[in-house]
Amino acid sequence: MAGSLDLAYVVDERSQRDFNAALGMPLIIGYLWLAIRIMHRRAGKRIADFLVRVKRIDEYPQHIQRLEKKLVTQVVIASTLAVSVTMIYLVTEGLLALDLKPAIMLLNAIAVPFWFFLFLFIMQSASFTRYLHRHLVLPSITKDTNFSHCKALCDLGLSNVSLALMMLMLVPIFWMGKPVPVIDLLILLVMITFMLTWLFLPVIKTLRLMRKYRAKNISCIEAAIEQILIDRRNGKNNEPSANQLYKLNQQLEDMRQFSCWPKEIVQNVKIFIVSAGVPATWLFMAWFVK
Repeated sequence: MAGSLDLAYVVDERSQRDFNAALGMPLIIGYLWLAIRIMHRRAGKRIADFLVRVKRIDEYPQHIQRLEKKLVTQVVIASTLAVSVTMIYLVTEGLLALDLKPAIMLLNAIAVPFWFFLFLFIMQSASFTRYLHRHLVLPSITKDTNFSHCKALCDLGLSNVSLALMMLMLVPIFWMGKPVPVIDLLILLVMITFMLTWLFLPVIKTLRLMRKYRAKNISCIEAAIEQILIDRRNGKNNEPSANQLYKLNQQLEDMRQFSCWPKEIVQNVKIFIVSAGVPATWLFMAWFVK
């Protein structure tokens, strides 16, 4: 309605930048809104599945209430940051005026929800994995029978990383038809490094704990098997010990075959595709601009 997406409006680099912003910001806003909804649904399902497996399903409402309070706090923080970043940009670019074209005023207004959803997405992605690691993994993983259930929470962390990488594939929209500023690339690389580190850290910590307790369980089972064999060599051979030895060998085999890293083909293929898609999209855009 404001004419921002009219190609006839593009006559110079400034108008090309406005066109890119008019196309890119609504697309990313819509994607982030959908991604946040997907994260909420997956987090609720993962929490419920984990609590059912460790027989603590009565704690589910408490965890949901805590996450809802975190969401309210992060909405306030994201709103404050969005307004602040938008105002700083408008002041530095000299766009804080009332005599601007309707298209420019509309873009200035759209910048607020754009930054809001971006900050909220980053905070929600990180807070889910950090919360699950702190309040579900750490209290439960010390139990010998529960550490294998934590893989589902790692899946959630990797899923959030996939959503973040897919968002980055939309970034080159802002570079269409214009040279890519070096400062944009530097800022973007810093943000990507920070965001992925923040998202991956709880996953890495959980994987380390799982490997630690898997090794501990393997050592305990091997010690129990060795003790039974010693007892049999000392003449204490009986039917119960033979059955116990068989069960321990089965447990040992299962424990050695257990992989802490998710083996789901779809999940790993998805991560590979989006990871390769980000640089591929950026290289294509660089070639297209040339």
